[in-house]
Amino acid sequence: MPAEIAQELRTFGMVEPRYSHDVSVLFTDFAGFTAQTEKLAAENLVQLLNGYFSAFDSIVDRFGLERLKTIGDSYMCVGGLPHETSSHPVDAVLAAIQMIGAMRQFNRNSDVKMEVRIGIHTGPVVAGVVGMQRFAFDIWGETVNFSSRMESSGTPGRINISEKTYSRVKDFFACEHRGKVLTKEGKEYDMYFVNGILPSLDDKQGNGVPDSFQRRYRTYFRKDPQTCQFDFRLKHKKSKDPLPRRDKSSAEHP
Repeated sequence: MPAEIAQELRTFGMVEPRYSHDVSVLFTDFAGFTAQTEKLAAENLVQLLNGYFSAFDSIVDRFGLERLKTIGDSYMCVGGLPHETSSHPVDAVLAAIQMIGAMRQFNRNSDVKMEVRIGIHTGPVVAGVVGMQRFAFDIWGETVNFSSRMESSGTPGRINISEKTYSRVKDFFACEHRGKVLTKEGKEYDMYFVNGILPSLDDKQGNGVPDSFQRRYRTYFRKDPQTCQFDFRLKHKKSKDPLPRRDKSSAEHP
């Protein structure tokens, strides 16, 4: 729970619900988690998840996001709440890239090979605290539901974002337009895969944030971006997009 929300709860015994008109919600889920872990002992399973989620917590904290909860092997966080920031869509994508980097590192050092699907959507939410004995800070609204659809409509090892999030990050990241993707509810939406930082902003070797990216980030948001521990260049094996869609095109904006 965010510190200021906890303080409000201690002071007044309750937290006033608040409407946030602009946040970015990020969901993760591990592909094939049950099949991969069904033979693990209980303590090994918990240790595995604790390692993954602890790494995600560190990344989320570094990029100024707020972890909300885990549900089974799913992880949920939000940017732009409780403190409003204009940079939260870009910060959420940077965090997602780092999460994929963290999972690749885990896979190099473990017999259990796990890939994560990540979905991000940007929009309004209602936030508040629920519960009597165990208080929980949470968010609600169509933005949350749509963020979950972005995750479930993605593919392992990829970051799938909505058209609204894409419009906010296209000046920073190279994105691949997937066309109209059919969700499990039978509705079609434009979706995009993030393929990494724009090549025009990639003027530095190694894992550090390139100078050109930093300059653009400072110009847009009047602050410095956070450093990256893992490579921001997402290298993917070419594979067929498994979900129904109408068309597919490149969507890279310098």
